[in-house]
Amino acid sequence: INAEYGYFQTFQHYFKRINLSAMAAQMKNIVGVVQGTLVTALRSPTTQALKAEVVPRLSDVPSAIASIAKGYESIATKRFLALPVRQVARNAVTSLEVLCWFFVGEIIGRRSLIGYKVRPN
Repeated sequence: INAEYGYFQTFQHYFKRINLSAMAAQMKNIVGVVQGTLVTALRSPTTQALKAEVVPRLSDVPSAIASIAKGYESIATKRFLALPVRQVARNAVTSLEVLCWFFVGEIIGRRSLIGYKVRPN
């Protein structure tokens, strides 16, 4: 009983030392800082770019098919040789990004970095 009473006295003494008004002021400051950080993050270019990335709709499919057909036609007629270097670099980086995301998906699907896990018989 004495141990419980001692614990209770320590606990009570702890709460007597807490300054609730100072704690409320600190919480107000912390909330202000967090709010300012969130507002800044929501206005960042990365967030704006993520808002622009949306799931394609069915109405976008015909334009995507037309774009692919135009690319094949450009390869067949060798018009891609007349593209500016900036456009070629942009297309190369985009293609590399798509390829890398494909590899990341493969790694996630295999649940292994190298090869599939095969059980020996």
